[in-house]
Amino acid sequence: MIKAIFLDFDGTLFSHTNECVPDSTVEAVKECQKKGIKVYNCTGRSKTEMTWFDIKGIEYDGQILSNGQVILDRNGEVLYENPIKGELLEKMKEIYNAKKQTIYFVSNDDVFMNVYTDTVKRVQAAVSSEVPEIKEYHDESIYMASAFFDTDEEKDALMALKEYGEVTVWHEGAVDIVPKGTTKSSGIDFICERYDINPEETMGFGDGENDISMLRKCGIGIAMGNATDEVKEIADYITDSIDDDGLYKALKKYNII
Repeated sequence: MIKAIFLDFDGTLFSHTNECVPDSTVEAVKECQKKGIKVYNCTGRSKTEMTWFDIKGIEYDGQILSNGQVILDRNGEVLYENPIKGELLEKMKEIYNAKKQTIYFVSNDDVFMNVYTDTVKRVQAAVSSEVPEIKEYHDESIYMASAFFDTDEEKDALMALKEYGEVTVWHEGAVDIVPKGTTKSSGIDFICERYDINPEETMGFGDGENDISMLRKCGIGIAMGNATDEVKEIADYITDSIDDDGLYKALKKYNII
């Protein structure tokens, strides 16, 4: 029996084509919760970034943010947080201070961006997001960084940070960076342990590279029709795209709703 469902946000719950949550998704979430199934937002987005979106009709039972770095309960209270420290933070600060490519740091209530480029404008527009203001970073506690690249050389330099942390591509031209061992999967482990849920009693929905650990962790891993090939390869089932009621249809197929 499914007790909890973990939903990626971008491209899974929120459509960037129509810039909204599909009506069928809102209905599906409500139907799950009526049956006592908990629904969690499981995203690379930070608490601050989530305020950029209007998601009326959706009330989460909790949120796993910044790829597992911050976990909130139903009321928005922090259950877990893990500020970036040590060598990874120092390497990220070197990129930030060099100002040769865009990187922004996310805290629980702010975003710090080092330099404006056309790439960050293009990528942020593709995911219905604001371009953060350029701000000085003064050692505030941060939980994740998003970095942007134009060339293979710039991408390789970011990927070299895998020696110190987790680096995942979330869009063509952008990566997320968090400490080693922190993934959506680790966030799901926290929720399952706290609320006595067996991971086999969960479903996960996603479309991007940072969703792979989630889909592998959950008892049933669903790839959206708009997912990358890599995600589809490891999924238990591939549903239709977000704009073709994919989430609703998958829940119907598995007799969840």
